[in-house]
Amino acid sequence: MQDPTEFTESALYVTQPGAVVRQQGEGLIITLDDDPDGKGPLPETQPLLLRVPPHRLEILILMGRVHITRDATLLCLKEGIGVTWLNGNGRLLGRLVPEQSRCANVRLRQYASYANPAERAELARMFVGAKLVNAAAVLENIDANYPDSNLKVACDGLRDRIAVLKRAPTLPEILGHEGQGARLYFDALAQAGFRGLLTFEGRRQHPAPDPVNALLSFGYVLLANRIAGLLEARGLEPAIGFFHDPRDGRPSLALDLMEEFRHPLVDRFVLQAANRRQFRPEHFEPDPERPGGVRLRAWMLRQFFGLWQKALASPLPEAGGVAGAASDAAVAIQRQVERLTAHLRRNESYRPFLLGK
Repeated sequence: MQDPTEFTESALYVTQPGAVVRQQGEGLIITLDDDPDGKGPLPETQPLLLRVPPHRLEILILMGRVHITRDATLLCLKEGIGVTWLNGNGRLLGRLVPEQSRCANVRLRQYASYANPAERAELARMFVGAKLVNAAAVLENIDANYPDSNLKVACDGLRDRIAVLKRAPTLPEILGHEGQGARLYFDALAQAGFRGLLTFEGRRQHPAPDPVNALLSFGYVLLANRIAGLLEARGLEPAIGFFHDPRDGRPSLALDLMEEFRHPLVDRFVLQAANRRQFRPEHFEPDPERPGGVRLRAWMLRQFFGLWQKALASPLPEAGGVAGAASDAAVAIQRQVERLTAHLRRNESYRPFLLGK
């Protein structure tokens, strides 16, 4: 059992099959039912895995065959702790968000902006423009670390897309430039980025056919879920985006904001972990739910989440910021949610996140 005084993370991932989150007094405990197939019978006593002080917790993530009791759920709501359910592959199943002070005006303004083609296109250009700028910055960083990579052609191509994007008046044109930029970026990343045991031949998904694509997809799921929770907490509707069309079950607004952080946060996290050989081919297995795909083995999830939490707590410099005063990634994400809220609520100009040095 882990000493509760050692628990310092604001997010707790519970991945052990058969684990149950329960209330005990004014706190939470996690026990193990020790029922591998989920069919019983249960032992008379359950081993205690962890005690969790609720005041240190902001979000509880339950992945796979993990359960939470009614009393523990009510305590989470009382303490303002969000609860998220992911399936065994990391796909979001749903979220439980504590009641917040809602502002009807900000949602009305969000809906009005979505219904206004010019406003919607303006925000979409900013999200996509930041994505392309940050993609070039990531490639430039790789080129500086590996002078033999010769990524200048790809960076020049991305800058050309950025210049043309500024004149794109409609969403289909913006989408076209985003797609061209993504191909340039991932082709270059495949040629020069990965130098460990994991190879990368380009972005593939649905299903992810190789370990690098599986790690990228998993990271994007976690990031989108984090942003969606922050949006809901600020009274915004995650399902109504500006660049991404609304679709049942998709947090389109979270995906909009995620465009700014895909490459500087998730891609760099996966790239560094792969090149440091923190993930190796034997850490993956065929995905039984998606034929042709692969996924992390269950016993590697703990390492993934530990590394992911460190990435969120690491500095993520913003262009134009004070040198040496970079906020950590989690704070940078929250800041973008606040900037978007201020834009919608008070018509303040939205400032996208651009990766600094």
